[in-house]
Amino acid sequence: MKRTSLLVATLCTAAVFFSACKEKKFKDYEQTETGLYYKFKERNPEGKQPQVGDFLFMTLSYYSDNDSIPKFESREIMDVMNESMYHGDLYEAYSMLKEGEEAEFVIKADSFFYYFMRGQIPPFITAENVLYFNIRMDKVKTMEDFEYEEEVAIKNYITENNISVVPTESGLYYIELEKGKGKKVVMNDSVSVHYTGKFLDGTVFDSSVGKGDPITFSVGKDPMIEGFVEGILLMNKGGKATLIIPFDIGYGMSHPMSSIPPFTPLLFEVEIVDVK
Repeated sequence: MKRTSLLVATLCTAAVFFSACKEKKFKDYEQTETGLYYKFKERNPEGKQPQVGDFLFMTLSYYSDNDSIPKFESREIMDVMNESMYHGDLYEAYSMLKEGEEAEFVIKADSFFYYFMRGQIPPFITAENVLYFNIRMDKVKTMEDFEYEEEVAIKNYITENNISVVPTESGLYYIELEKGKGKKVVMNDSVSVHYTGKFLDGTVFDSSVGKGDPITFSVGKDPMIEGFVEGILLMNKGGKATLIIPFDIGYGMSHPMSSIPPFTPLLFEVEIVDVK
């Protein structure tokens, strides 16, 4: 997963900079012992506090005191909580926010671009420029939370749809709808497949049906999610099946299609059109 966290310059530089500006720019802000300036907009004392390894769902934006730096419009992001790399970085900011809380933090612009853009600091940025991060901590989840939610979701789907098959060792549910009479799929075969991808609530997120030719790929060579490949290898030409794929053999914590949330179990309806 590409990290949205941006790690900032050395403590020494930050401390000198912030101390010089404290009485001017940041008079409305509070300051941590490490020198991080912050201003809470909403508090929730009963909210869950992020711990290292937790998955953070946030609404984040930033703007700058330098008009040449484009404003980062408010959007929902996910990040993983880590130990602070140095005093006053974004991880420290994250650690101060409980679920339901929102605050603004001050981060040096040159450090932001140095670490996020791999050392590429735009020439128009000076040592005095800052970024004002507005962060709302929407949700804090552990891996155990995701696993439990998935277990409940799949169990409910299985019960509601009277499915009696036993999952494979990986957790895949293979539900055969029509036995194929042609060649069995094996590794390295070129397979043509029609598919429809759904969430467990029935919402379709992708489909080849009605769009012309099926997709064709080489099993084990072309990039496909593990659960999809496992299911295809159980089929013959002409076969139809439904695959219920847990997230750890699916897209896991990320996927290039933004319509698929992290840690989401998926359902695929597949038909093997041809095998070569």
